[in-house]
Amino acid sequence: MTSTIYDLGYQRYSGARFGRMHAVKTLFIFSFRGAFGLGRGERSRLIPLLVLVLVFLPAVVQIGVASAAGMINLISYANYLEFTAGLLALFVAAQAPELLVTDKSNGTLALYLSRPIRASDYAWAKLGALAAALLLLTLGPQLMLFVGRVLIQAEPWTAFMAEWTKLFPILAGTLLVSTYFASIALAISSFANKRAFASAGVIAFFLLTPAISAMVRVIATGDLRRYAILLNPVNLVTGFSKWLFDVESARRSTVARVDLPGETYLFVVLATCVIGALVLLARYRKNEV
Repeated sequence: MTSTIYDLGYQRYSGARFGRMHAVKTLFIFSFRGAFGLGRGERSRLIPLLVLVLVFLPAVVQIGVASAAGMINLISYANYLEFTAGLLALFVAAQAPELLVTDKSNGTLALYLSRPIRASDYAWAKLGALAAALLLLTLGPQLMLFVGRVLIQAEPWTAFMAEWTKLFPILAGTLLVSTYFASIALAISSFANKRAFASAGVIAFFLLTPAISAMVRVIATGDLRRYAILLNPVNLVTGFSKWLFDVESARRSTVARVDLPGETYLFVVLATCVIGALVLLARYRKNEV
């Protein structure tokens, strides 16, 4: 009986090296797919699919009713962001923990950070992926409404020339609202080590802040009573969207009664996005070598 020794040795890798940015892009795409449950079990796709249907269905109904009745004013951009706020909160409560906490519990976070990717790159990729997923849920229906307002009119080209100025508010508004919800959910989830705790924390935020806002408005007086509305995410998004599309709020609505400058809602949304992103980065930057 004979044996043979093969001296395979260690060979240097001679293939293509794509570098850090390619790793960040790959993580972004993977996380974006993960936000909709793609690549996981059927149960993981249940909530994303449900929210996707619920945010697009009213747009289809609005366009259909407006076309049948010949009343283009039935299609409203501002009211749509207000309607989707609760659904976006549900979406991030379910999916933000999947993007962050799963990597901790499975031990894949350490593997990510053992490569050229930095902890701050990881945080930005996750924030960008969840914001992009939310953008699909906010921008998609708005663009559908835009196309509907143009095509149901007798002269579509004339209607487009009159309507195209709404594209910038649509894009800017949906991008900010998407980042607002994503930054809050990921900042809260970054403190949890279990998905259930992260989801509970996100849900608690979106349930408790309206309650705190209402409580302050009952107790406080003067300007504090007016500005307490900004603690309520739904009222904040409502006021922001009304200002963005230059639409007057209903007279008896909370937003109309406090009568805050429209820019106030914009500044609070921007400030929340920045604070949420900074908290998320701070939570992961400690892992950088």
